[in-house]
Amino acid sequence: MDGLEVFIPKLPPGLTQQGLKTQLTPIIDELRIIDWVCHKHHRKTHGTITFLNRADGERFLSRPRFFLLGQWVKCRKSTHNPDPFLLRSMLKTTEDSRVQDEDEDEQLPTRDNKVVFEVRSLSCGHYEYPDGNFAYTPDIEWRTGIVTNVAKFTRDTLIITFKSHAGPYKGEMSLRVEMPYRTIHEIIVSERPTSLTLTLWEAPRFFQVTDPNITMQEDLGYLMYGPIISDPKKAERNRLSELPHISGNHGAILGQSLVYRIEVSPSSFNSKLQQLKQKEKLTISYFDFPNVTRGQTYMDDGMKTFRKLLDECYQDSSVHFDILFQIQSLVQNGYLLPQTVITLLGRLRQTMRTARTNGHTNGPSRTDIPKKAAPPSFPFSAGAVKKLFSQIPFPGPDIGASTFTPEEIWSYLEANEKDIRQGTAKELTSERVGQNLVMVYKVQVTPTRIILLGPEPEAKNRILRKFPNHIGFFARVQFCEEDGQDLFFNAKVSLDLIWKRFRDVLLRGIHIAGRQYMFLGFSHSSLRAHGVWFMATFFDHNSNFQTYATVIADLGRFNKIYSPSRCAARIGQAFSETPFAVDLEELGVNIQYIEDVKSGDGSRVFSDGVGTLSRSLMEAIQAALPQNRDTTTCFQIRWGGAKGMLALDDTLEGMVMRIRPESMIKFESDDTRYLEICDMSNKPIPLVLNRQMIKILEDMGVSEDWFLHVQNREVKRLREITASIHNTITFLKRQKVAEQINFSKFIRRLHKLGLDYRKDAFLCSVVETVVLKEVRLLKHKARIPVEKGVTLFGIMDEFGYLEEDEVFVTFEKRKLHGKHHPDLHDKLVLVTRSPALHPGDIQLPRAVVPPPRHPLRSLSNCIVFSQKGKRDLPSQLSGGDLDGDIYNIIWDEEAVESSRRIFQPADYPRVPPKTIGREVTREDMTDFFVEFMATDQLGVIATKHMILADRKPAGTVDKECQLLAELHSTGVDYSKSGIPIDMNKLKGLTSTQYRPEFLAPAPPANIMDKSEIEIVFEGTRRPELEDEDDESGPRHHYYKSDKVLGTLYRAIDEKKIWKKDIHKPVSSHGASVWEQLLEHTKNQSLELGLFDWHSVLEDARRIREAYDDAIWSATMDYSDNFTKGLKELEVFNGCIFNKSGVQTARQRDKSVRLKDEYDRIVKWVESLIRKKETAPREDGEANDGDESDGTSDLDTQSYNDGLETNREDTFTALRLSIACLQVGMEKSNNYGRTNGNFQSFKIVAAQCALTELEIAFARREVALGAQLIAASTKRTQSIAIR
Repeated sequence: MDGLEVFIPKLPPGLTQQGLKTQLTPIIDELRIIDWVCHKHHRKTHGTITFLNRADGERFLSRPRFFLLGQWVKCRKSTHNPDPFLLRSMLKTTEDSRVQDEDEDEQLPTRDNKVVFEVRSLSCGHYEYPDGNFAYTPDIEWRTGIVTNVAKFTRDTLIITFKSHAGPYKGEMSLRVEMPYRTIHEIIVSERPTSLTLTLWEAPRFFQVTDPNITMQEDLGYLMYGPIISDPKKAERNRLSELPHISGNHGAILGQSLVYRIEVSPSSFNSKLQQLKQKEKLTISYFDFPNVTRGQTYMDDGMKTFRKLLDECYQDSSVHFDILFQIQSLVQNGYLLPQTVITLLGRLRQTMRTARTNGHTNGPSRTDIPKKAAPPSFPFSAGAVKKLFSQIPFPGPDIGASTFTPEEIWSYLEANEKDIRQGTAKELTSERVGQNLVMVYKVQVTPTRIILLGPEPEAKNRILRKFPNHIGFFARVQFCEEDGQDLFFNAKVSLDLIWKRFRDVLLRGIHIAGRQYMFLGFSHSSLRAHGVWFMATFFDHNSNFQTYATVIADLGRFNKIYSPSRCAARIGQAFSETPFAVDLEELGVNIQYIEDVKSGDGSRVFSDGVGTLSRSLMEAIQAALPQNRDTTTCFQIRWGGAKGMLALDDTLEGMVMRIRPESMIKFESDDTRYLEICDMSNKPIPLVLNRQMIKILEDMGVSEDWFLHVQNREVKRLREITASIHNTITFLKRQKVAEQINFSKFIRRLHKLGLDYRKDAFLCSVVETVVLKEVRLLKHKARIPVEKGVTLFGIMDEFGYLEEDEVFVTFEKRKLHGKHHPDLHDKLVLVTRSPALHPGDIQLPRAVVPPPRHPLRSLSNCIVFSQKGKRDLPSQLSGGDLDGDIYNIIWDEEAVESSRRIFQPADYPRVPPKTIGREVTREDMTDFFVEFMATDQLGVIATKHMILADRKPAGTVDKECQLLAELHSTGVDYSKSGIPIDMNKLKGLTSTQYRPEFLAPAPPANIMDKSEIEIVFEGTRRPELEDEDDESGPRHHYYKSDKVLGTLYRAIDEKKIWKKDIHKPVSSHGASVWEQLLEHTKNQSLELGLFDWHSVLEDARRIREAYDDAIWSATMDYSDNFTKGLKELEVFNGCIFNKSGVQTARQRDKSVRLKDEYDRIVKWVESLIRKKETAPREDGEANDGDESDGTSDLDTQSYNDGLETNREDTFTALRLSIACLQVGMEKSNNYGRTNGNFQSFKIVAAQCALTELEIAFARREVALGAQLIAASTKRTQSIAIR
């Protein structure tokens, strides 16, 4: 490429890059030049224009001078050549635009013009109904004075900028308020005065702009001339937790007052409104609020009275804490006004006094004080209060005042309690308890609010296991953005004030309904997720007073650890999720301590983090685990102060556990009765490549053809999933979609009945969203499955059989998909561990298989490393060890044989943790937690490494890439060492402004809930349509990569696959799938002699309501954003859909929990419909393509159980199943502020009905067979007599 860079002198220092572009566009358009970009740095008086084609640049320079910003400017050719990666990014932009223009199906985005209003005042308040009239009450107001202030409706966000006198601050401040459109429920337009009143889902983002004068000039300038002049300094902003006010306290009410009114200039008001409506992104209604002179309430006063009343109720034990928690949540989360709930609490207390007078004695008791006489019974439960969240709508002009009166809310509570007492929710609770889950309170701390959530299912840990009757005194606290996501780094925005707020909350604690919850600790994983555990003090079952000090002291002795990060990590072991625990004392286990295996010079530990156990102990652990775990031979454990792996040693006799103190015991502890299980090697994990692994393999010499081959094989599989019912069923089985109801079999059953699932929008979307998720992971994360590979836990050869650079790979082949599982004896294999950034993080050892009856042959689903040599192999693989790390193994001959270059592994020196020279306090650990949140740059380093590895000819071997790999290693250890990445080391590295295309964000895809569910791709935004007001982060430019990752990325056209292979249009004319299915079940039932299913329709409706309630709770509990739940489709699939195509780490974790929760809900509802206990589905081992008739392996138990029941019980279940199917076809209830109309109940009901029909017909065949045998026997006897 032969581009040209042009130098422009004598520019105003305050001119922005966007402003320069605005001025240059008409000049360059006149020359009919298309491919150009300009650059202008803040405070500089010059800029540049880069032309993709040299001829265009020379044509531009042929004009002697230009009139620019009121003066003549003469340009000249720059002394620098254009950045080649800039030219490549410009070329890619040109090619992408050409492709979009040629694509007839492409919905090209158009320029989204801003709508700008002049602001007269801004207020924050709430809605209420004085005298029954809908009204807005401002709780705090900012008058803007004579300076022009503006509200700009940009592409995706409303941005308000204004000046204000700020109480504790001196002088005026320039403030900025951002309200993303997704947070705006409704805009109410009024003309007396001209105003916009916004109802919000969540609090806005608030900023202080450091130089108010220039910023306000920019806004005024935009109104007159467009975006030209900006801050001559870099436009820095400080993120605020509230808007400062000269006399009011915005922070005291902003969490509950989620209504903002903007009073605007009447000039061009109606025409601007029309422009705003044309955006079609916001809900706009019209209403002139009445002038209210009496009956108004104020949020600040109400909150003070409300909190005081909560404390009184808790102190006198008149109301259960779990009820008070939900009541405070309703107010604190902005659902009800405090004055309304104050009236409710008053009525509650009066009810309790009456109950005391009448002598009732069943009621709440406090466990934070010594036990005393129990107070009276309570009229409703916490569940009845929590259900209000699904019933309370947003106030509005069309919502009656009676909806929010204390009398109406009380009637809701009574009705909810009646439903709960008649319902069957207790069985769902029991189901959770049976799976070692507990219900835990959750709290979200955002930059502006403290939000109360839950209780939600949580896996047990050591702390919760110790206090099973006091779970309510513990809470999980998440520090996050307003929408529940992590706070993202933005160089233009300082978050110092937000980190200070978070630190204050950690030190001060959170007051909830009379209890003061204080910081307790965090696990390693929760630290990275910015989550901690809090606790309130209480008296335990032995009347011992439990505080932070007593709980921590009971875990072990930490006084000799002087590093806050390490101390927090050691205490954090007790917060690791350990769903299962085994009583070693009860089993009589003999605990032995053995030495670590080290290199000859003692510098390397080959047994780092792994111990052993005997077969008897292994079998005892297996007996305590869920079904289908009887082949597990390796366990990840927590025991006292020890952590790591235990692997089977078949030479040990009796109940024996062997621990290596030096590498496994992290702190002294006497709490050693229970062995806790974190994870286990019960099955092999399919291997998928990732981008870092692919780049290193490329640098090792693995051919591009191999990568394309394995990717194309997966693309072909995905494209064919909807082509045949066999492929669809196989895919659904592998993905374990709605596994508890055996959804894959349901699709097969429909097919056998001649019903096409694709004619139903919901069923079709279930399949399509899962396929799309896999396609997007393949394209945007290079998550390519490798059939000739596996991922396994790592352990050490205890017997010295393996030589140096030898491994033993063992796994259950029947549990791993694919057919390429050869004997790996004496074969080279590629072994690595993620994340792999250094070229030496992939090594090539030799796999061997020990002889039969060798103790190593007893192991399964693990890779065994040698204990011989100068250095252990795990430490060479991204600094791995054996305390629970998993390793990737590839035996594909083409990949192995083409790996011509094996690089020396990294060997970074161990860095001692940062110490403070004294015993660590709780405050030290909270300081570290906040510091970690503020300075963790691991993702930045990993991305920079990927960019430079693509740009540098030497790839990952380049010195800059190796430096980044070392910094990344430092970042990985930061959580334990307390030593952050030294960002100063990045200053001399190559700029990463230009990025390879495979790092470009995916075109957003959304699940749209309308009359049907469909996936909608948003159009890719062109550079010329970028919004200069969008300052959410840096703007990157992308070039076409000529490395393997670029080739793989371009080889997948996800939109083409979606349109041509996945989302194929199917005619929906005629009777629906459900109408035909209901008709079939009714006809079959009539054939069996069953006529009366209408008598149980009300029972069916109650079950439907209970199911829908549970689904609604799951949509809210597992969503990042508590105000906007997940879609039902996501709950059914057990997978949170991210519109970018790639889940965040938190969403991946929540998806796992969500799938388990949905399985529990379905198991519970199945047992209600079929009137029998339903066994949980375990990992199926049958062939994915099993198309056999009758019941599948997964249904065998329920099928056999059905045959053993009598005819009447079978008919009872069938009768209720058909009624549930019919009820499932009715429209469901709406749920308060979110859409209802859940659709999945009919799938569960239909599967139950079809199963019961199979059982009934099987029973009839058995009965007919018995009759024939009896008749035949009778005839034979008769003949014999004759």
